[in-house]
Amino acid sequence: MPLPRKFRRAAIEATATSGGFFRDFDRHSAVHFQRGSTLVVTFDNMKSRDMPVPRYPWAYQFVAKQGHSHLGIMMKRRNDWFRHRQLCDFFDELRDSGFFDRFDNVVFYGSSMGGYGALTYASACPRARAIAFSPQTTLSPALVPWERRYENARLRGDWDEPRYADAAVTSHHLCEALVFYDPCMPEDRRHADRLTARGVVHLRCPFVGHKIPRYLAFWGLLGTVVREAIDGTLTDAEFFRMIRVRRNHKSYVRSVLARAVAAGHVPLARHALEGFASRRPDLPAERLARQVGLGAELPRSGGRDTTTLDHRQRGRDRRD
Repeated sequence: MPLPRKFRRAAIEATATSGGFFRDFDRHSAVHFQRGSTLVVTFDNMKSRDMPVPRYPWAYQFVAKQGHSHLGIMMKRRNDWFRHRQLCDFFDELRDSGFFDRFDNVVFYGSSMGGYGALTYASACPRARAIAFSPQTTLSPALVPWERRYENARLRGDWDEPRYADAAVTSHHLCEALVFYDPCMPEDRRHADRLTARGVVHLRCPFVGHKIPRYLAFWGLLGTVVREAIDGTLTDAEFFRMIRVRRNHKSYVRSVLARAVAAGHVPLARHALEGFASRRPDLPAERLARQVGLGAELPRSGGRDTTTLDHRQRGRDRRD
């Protein structure tokens, strides 16, 4: 399937101006913009194909603003988790030609499907680091028979090709991998549990679901988190300190309360709601209480806020 002529022309002109390159494959394309000594390799996610044409690689504006070089792997048809031999050949070529040696710092970056791409193809550059939001480790039914969310996408990919196939294996060849995920999502947690390499850093984001970047952006944190992750300065302690701001956002608190009520922790949920109401008197806590089944009247005794629920979750993580 050829690229639309308008997009192809724009991509070639843009990369030529920067001293980069453009490569077109049957199901993907690779767009390289040469800028600084840090190279960020990004992978499209499932929503990327819905962007208007001509479009640029995922995270293009952010990477350009930082002045980093950029290699964007873009899909042309439907989501296929980058499982095609032409793309494997391309990364073999980059590895063997010394392309990555031109850069002082190499970071692979993606979310969900793109997170899978980042964790697997980063093994073409063993000194690389990876940043992956809610990634899958593989869709191979032989390895993850419990992953049923992407059946059609799995059928589009070549899971018999052994190269860059399983993040549980390729992550052992990386310098570091920062993996962000919600431990309360069973499938996302099971994928994260498969990532046992020494360099993998598990950054848990409970009660936010699969779309962690959207929440981080809403909280005003996404740019800072990704920038520090690329620079290699983000620590787990710093990340958990930053995301404490989530306790003041209604959508997050609603998710925490709903989960607590569903689990039968009604008194704890009421204490958490009282803590939220004391921090954000400008928001309608009574309406929030009704939405999650707690009733409209808030308790007046001192209570604990939503961090108590997070602490319980982290305690379960440690016991597991």
